[in-house]
Amino acid sequence: METILIAGGTGLIGKKLTANWKSAGHDVRILSRGKTDLEKNIFHYSIEKKEIDPLALENVSVIVNLAGAGIADKRWTKSRVDELYSSRIDSTEFLFEKAKSLSSLKHYISASGIICYGFDQPEKLFVESDPIGKDILSDITLKWEQAADLFSPVCPVAKIRISVVLSNEGGALLPISKPVKMGFGAILGKGKQGVPWIHLTDLVSLFDVAMQQKWNGAYNANAGNTTNEELTRTIATVLNKRIWLPKVPTFALKLALGQLSTVVLDGLKADNSKIKSLGMIFKHPELKGALEDLLKQKNLLFQGGFKY
Repeated sequence: METILIAGGTGLIGKKLTANWKSAGHDVRILSRGKTDLEKNIFHYSIEKKEIDPLALENVSVIVNLAGAGIADKRWTKSRVDELYSSRIDSTEFLFEKAKSLSSLKHYISASGIICYGFDQPEKLFVESDPIGKDILSDITLKWEQAADLFSPVCPVAKIRISVVLSNEGGALLPISKPVKMGFGAILGKGKQGVPWIHLTDLVSLFDVAMQQKWNGAYNANAGNTTNEELTRTIATVLNKRIWLPKVPTFALKLALGQLSTVVLDGLKADNSKIKSLGMIFKHPELKGALEDLLKQKNLLFQGGFKY
């Protein structure tokens, strides 16, 4: 059994990982900006103050860092872009400084982004060895992964390049599905932008396999690739709805979102053969099946509203 310390453990992915690993008998500790709560295995830390409860690091064998401000949560002002960088890089450098001398540490697992390849070659199927792109999202991911590699002299480092996570508890699916459910769904831009995706259940399994096998290097975390149009229309099919509105023009999205529009207007495709060759088996390998699992569950989130 492992002693696992998770930064960013209260988010969508972190909560599911925590539950999964606890049920498997691992000792799972969560870093929090709040006070230490030993009964809940929550431990205080502050990147700004450079402090961490020393009990959090005691006998830790695996560190999982999911910390990072949401890419699409706010409009990209200069201060917001700075936060996108600092929330990833500073947290990683802080953890390294505090944990680099741990004799118990056997593995460091970092979240990363599958958008790291750039959007210049929309038809290319990117593999992990391909160069990092030149746009701002690629640069954020590059520096994030470089920070994670600080741990390389200490232990294996797995960089999980996460794709669009499909879940009915948060993430990208809810804001896309809500207007479709209400009859106002629309394709964004040309609709041809690539969308690599993965069901949350499979992403949790992937992290577990990565930990068990002590993966080292970068890994595309996607079950498949779709497009904005195919994703929207498949959601409509699963919900028995019709897409009747015209496509939202590119210029309108750029005007409304500014630089943030790249998140919905640009796309890419990523290869997942590397993780499959290492034994990753997807419970939800097909888009329609994944969406049916999430959107046709008995207690739909649609009935109680949405969280953003």
